[in-house]
Amino acid sequence: MKLIKNLTSNNFVKSVAVLMTGTVISQVISFLITPILTRIYPPEVMSDLNLYTRLVGFLAALATARYELSLPLPKRDEHSYLLYKLSLRIASYILLGVGILICLYFLLTGFDIQFLVFASLTLSSAFFLTFTNLGINWAIRKKEFKRISFSKILLSSITSGFKWLFGVFGWGSNGLLLASLIGFFISSITFIKEWFSIDKKLAPVRSRQKTKALAALYREFPSINLPHAMVDLGKDLLLAFFMIFYFSKEVFGWYSLSYSVLQMPISIIGLAIGQVFFSRSAELTSNGQSTLPLLKKTVLSLFLLSLGPFMILFFFGESLFGFVFGANWATAGSYSQIMTIWFIMGFLNSVVSTLPSVLHRQKEFFYLGIISAVIQITGFGLLPLIIGTGNEEFPTILWIVSIAQSIFFCYVLYAIIQFAKKGVKKEKL
Repeated sequence: MKLIKNLTSNNFVKSVAVLMTGTVISQVISFLITPILTRIYPPEVMSDLNLYTRLVGFLAALATARYELSLPLPKRDEHSYLLYKLSLRIASYILLGVGILICLYFLLTGFDIQFLVFASLTLSSAFFLTFTNLGINWAIRKKEFKRISFSKILLSSITSGFKWLFGVFGWGSNGLLLASLIGFFISSITFIKEWFSIDKKLAPVRSRQKTKALAALYREFPSINLPHAMVDLGKDLLLAFFMIFYFSKEVFGWYSLSYSVLQMPISIIGLAIGQVFFSRSAELTSNGQSTLPLLKKTVLSLFLLSLGPFMILFFFGESLFGFVFGANWATAGSYSQIMTIWFIMGFLNSVVSTLPSVLHRQKEFFYLGIISAVIQITGFGLLPLIIGTGNEEFPTILWIVSIAQSIFFCYVLYAIIQFAKKGVKKEKL
């Protein structure tokens, strides 16, 4: 009882609980609506949504040069405000540049209206998502975690509702994209309104000199964090293009659903356990203790926890997907069977992936991330030229990539264990 009382009175635990509640509820809403949407939209239409989502995420991350992540760090609100304004200025230049490129492409390729609609919806969504990302980091600074959770739940609810409604009207892929844009817009309204309030209040502190100094002080975000994000998001985007180019939208639609279902334990369970693991690892490190026993215990517990659900997917994935999502999506279940071992290892690594940052091994871990991206890009980008580009050849390529990724993730886990054995890396003076 005393332990429970201590936990419920701990502000950090409360904050994590509030954030996790919003994340879990939004994920559950999306998952519950998916079996309905897969019976309305065929795989090739859903593939347009998945390509659009990856593009929006990529543009939103690129737009601010990751300076939005610095907003919670300065001691003074005035300095955080200057970083906020700098982020918006960078975003306006980048998104405007992308808009100009879209117009030029539209003019030079014969006025493709469908391309213009897709590109316009993508660019508009990236704008609203950029504002949301900035607003969330300002809310983190102000410890307004309920607002963050509410924004996530609102985005998931609005988007899911309009996807269903537009599907009933038969609007196809444009309906899916428009529903997502409406969700991004509505969830960003509160952050946009707050920005104008902040700007009005803190406008007198504007200073180019201070802004330059702050940009230099937090330069690790565009110089280190941005390349890392671009590798991860760029890889996902490139894989989408490869699958659509070499195979079909249908294949990419099946792959995307399979990937999202397998990713769900990482998004929900892995995130929660990962935050606890990070906190405990940081505490052990600050006390001069080894993180190795905690790492081994966590990995073993996670492996036993994941074995049952993932094995069910391994043996019954195709029939389960056909039952839950509809007969058109049974192939996605067969893809999940192929990727099961890959995602078990990915699940284990995702939870303990914060340890390298605690031990000052970010650079080494970043290199490992690049290798993982190269394996996938090589597999999906080059193997089709050797094996073939028919839909029937895709499972063979997926098997090869899945086995390669599983072996590599085993090595990553081994590397993290070695990091834990060596302890905190001593920086050279």
